[in-house]
Amino acid sequence: MIDTQQSIADEIIVVGDRVDIVAQAGLVYRAMIEDRIENGPFLIAIPSRKGVPMTVYQNDDIYLVFYRETGRYIAQMKVIALEKRGALRYMWLLQKTKAQKNQRRDAYRLPVSFNVRLFEYTEDMERGLSAAPDEEVKPIALETAGTRDISVTGIALLTKKEYILEERYILEMHMEAAPPGIRPKEIIDTAPPLQLTATVKRCIPWRTGKLFNTGMHFIGMTRDMSEGIAKYVLTEQQRQIKQRRQS
Repeated sequence: MIDTQQSIADEIIVVGDRVDIVAQAGLVYRAMIEDRIENGPFLIAIPSRKGVPMTVYQNDDIYLVFYRETGRYIAQMKVIALEKRGALRYMWLLQKTKAQKNQRRDAYRLPVSFNVRLFEYTEDMERGLSAAPDEEVKPIALETAGTRDISVTGIALLTKKEYILEERYILEMHMEAAPPGIRPKEIIDTAPPLQLTATVKRCIPWRTGKLFNTGMHFIGMTRDMSEGIAKYVLTEQQRQIKQRRQS
């Protein structure tokens, strides 16, 4: 369910607005809203980046990002038509989702590389409750994703699936500090994994378009969970600094 405090009316995006367009390959282009049919599609001149026009096709899904005093907002759009006017090419964009406010980062995020398992959210998993003796509850595994960065408040993953903004998922991960020269994901998982709940705050195509840059915010964190992640971030940060000095 979308948190209405984090959503805004479609009409906030108006003709003349300067926006960012995030293409399927993950590249970001600067553009402007040229026109809009009343309560309908937006017209945008196909932008260029370093002199190279954006590659776009009809039915592509892209993301439109714009800024207000209250923060940064993102909406998913579909290219419903392409149009040529003289030497300029345009695209008509139909808004697929309400614009969502991106959360500002409130903690330092450390680049890391280890695997995280994603499961469908259930209250039993979140509370760590077991099923009745004669009943077996099998959590539905969605995928194993690699990390981009982590902080005490959230994590960025490269996922194969596109996840819905504000939806909850269960994350399961091992966070053991790696010795010098060893990447965290190469550690043999011997300790019980950390299991926590997170909501999706960002999910946009990543570079080649085959993966998604998925940002998730931890919720319902206990003090032990927060302290455990903080300790890992500090230890891993020191390891990375030491490794850079030795190279």
